[in-house]
Amino acid sequence: MKKTVLVLLLFFFIGLNAQIKFEKGYIITNDGEKKEVLIKNIDWVVNPTEITYKSGETSPEMMGTPANLKEFGIYGYSKYVTYKGDIDYSTDDISNLSAQYAPEFKQNTVFLKEIVSGDKNLYSYSVKSTVNYLYSDSAGIHPLIYKKYNPEGNTSQVATNDTYLSQLKTIFKDDPNAQSLVSMTKYNKNSLTKIFTAHNQKTGDLNNDFQAEKKTSKFNLSVRPGINFYSELETDKLLGSNGFPSKTNFRIGIEAELVLPFNKNKWSIIFEPNYSAYTNEKLTTRSGDQLYNITMDSYSFINLPLGIRHYMFLSPKSKLFIDAQANILTLRSGKAKAINFDYEGYFFDKADLASSQALDNFTFGAGYTYNNKYTVELKYTTSNHILDKDAGSTAKMSYTSIILGYNIF
Repeated sequence: MKKTVLVLLLFFFIGLNAQIKFEKGYIITNDGEKKEVLIKNIDWVVNPTEITYKSGETSPEMMGTPANLKEFGIYGYSKYVTYKGDIDYSTDDISNLSAQYAPEFKQNTVFLKEIVSGDKNLYSYSVKSTVNYLYSDSAGIHPLIYKKYNPEGNTSQVATNDTYLSQLKTIFKDDPNAQSLVSMTKYNKNSLTKIFTAHNQKTGDLNNDFQAEKKTSKFNLSVRPGINFYSELETDKLLGSNGFPSKTNFRIGIEAELVLPFNKNKWSIIFEPNYSAYTNEKLTTRSGDQLYNITMDSYSFINLPLGIRHYMFLSPKSKLFIDAQANILTLRSGKAKAINFDYEGYFFDKADLASSQALDNFTFGAGYTYNNKYTVELKYTTSNHILDKDAGSTAKMSYTSIILGYNIF
């Protein structure tokens, strides 16, 4: 087990060193100077508080913050501008709303992400689970006001401050086409993008230089055969037994993976129903110096694990990953129903095997994927109790797996 953990940690630290990727972009300093630089593109889920950049491939890394940059952008990807002004820090959590109708503004200096660029710009700023939207005109950048609240502190009621709708009518007062969209515009990225884009297309000022391709989730389905290396069965109160010895046997799984559309597709949700054989035949072991035998017939099981995976890119076709899963459910299969105790062929006692276990153990893995098609993974599965809870004794099974994967699509 210790060797397995060390290998998993080694994969993790190698992966961290492989993460650094700088892309072409620019910065504008506070004195208005524009510099072409390379920026570490993390594909931020929330607005960054700082960025790492360098003037050339071999140049030292530097830090940029809203305090020392007016703007930065990664070509063909994203653009951020510095904003010093009001940010609404009201929570959008239904269980923790305020009784106040007005937004709860606080002055702050932050990076805003530019969503639409042109005659009228649209920006976003994420605060925990809440996203604020702002717009700019000739007078500067202003918040679009939207807020949920409990009227008069009544927590059983939820009302909304929809001031952003009247703001949109004012913003697009000279654009009849945009005006017609206001009543249908919701306070979310897609809806606000639609109305700002429609206006900027009409004026001919729409700028797409920093717009990334639309991000979508990706789905992978893989066949994953492998080998399980079982540790010696850990037992307690099993009539003095030292347990069954370590074993090696096959496993087969089908993995469904949903790659999430943020952070450069480095995160995914994985679900891998898999079948594992512990033994295909009856096992018999002596109980220490006692005269009786302990036997278990063919034992196998089905795991239903759900978890997350993080990728670390080495090249466009090559990547490392680490993952962690919780076994939602483990189902017993095979002939074995109990661990039996016999004396010269006479069965005098047994410990029933559990037919199922829910959330009883976890798996941790690290691996390598080539061309999004071929995978090899080392995985460790923590101990789970294979005996029924009413058995009066325990038997814990843990194992290390080597798994090969082939992505069907």
